[in-house]
Amino acid sequence: MSLSLDMFQAAFGVYSRVLPSRAASKAVKLMTSPRINAERRNSSKELFDGGVPLSGGGVLSIHGNGRKKMLLLHGWSGWVGQFKDLIRQVDPNEYTIYAVHPLGHGESHTQESHPGRFIEAVFEAHDYVGRPFDVAIGHSLGSAALVYVAAMRSCFDRLVLVSGPATIEGVLNRFARFVNLGEKSKRLFIRKMEATVGLDVDRLDLVTLAPSIEQPTLLVHDDSDREVPATESKTLNQVFPRSRLVETSGYGHSRLLRDPEVISEIVEFMHLPFRP
Repeated sequence: MSLSLDMFQAAFGVYSRVLPSRAASKAVKLMTSPRINAERRNSSKELFDGGVPLSGGGVLSIHGNGRKKMLLLHGWSGWVGQFKDLIRQVDPNEYTIYAVHPLGHGESHTQESHPGRFIEAVFEAHDYVGRPFDVAIGHSLGSAALVYVAAMRSCFDRLVLVSGPATIEGVLNRFARFVNLGEKSKRLFIRKMEATVGLDVDRLDLVTLAPSIEQPTLLVHDDSDREVPATESKTLNQVFPRSRLVETSGYGHSRLLRDPEVISEIVEFMHLPFRP
């Protein structure tokens, strides 16, 4: 850990204990401000044929003309280029690939966003396509948004969840620990995030939502993931009615999207009858 990060965490910890409400508001600002460089934002241009604006301010990139429909959704401060190795293994004459840029990500340059914007963008993508996606693949927060949507509406025939959390409350608690919020400030932070998103954290408990999702689900997680513990996917695998967990080692939170074995597992899952 860098000295500057140590100093920031120490200072923010003191700030949160002296002025807990102000620190909570500052933490919400940090949590809802995506940080993505221009190269990553523009990565869709070389991978997709074009895009359409979504009504909530996001963008939907489109590639291919296949009868089958695939949806891709990256995580917080992520980018669609993270899926490039997978995209190159998919026949564009078999699948039309749709990639969601939620508000504040990719070609949507709004300064602020939050998990609710991911959920809204998926609903809007489904409305645009007008039929369920044959497969939806999400990474990190993107996978959490897919689980919530799948529990609310029949948008997908099968799901692939990579490095995903089991609860949004867990995500918020980990962020609170990262910025070193005091206990009172952490409680205020969670309440303020609930008000910002428009959903209580209990509504975003994926462990509670998963049992209602009958679609075949593939979970992928790495045992060295420092952002979302692998135990999160293990927990989800126990409650999904029809799921299978693939565990990797040494790839961390994001690099497993470049692992040829993971890509092969996903492509096989897309094409073969489901194996529990």
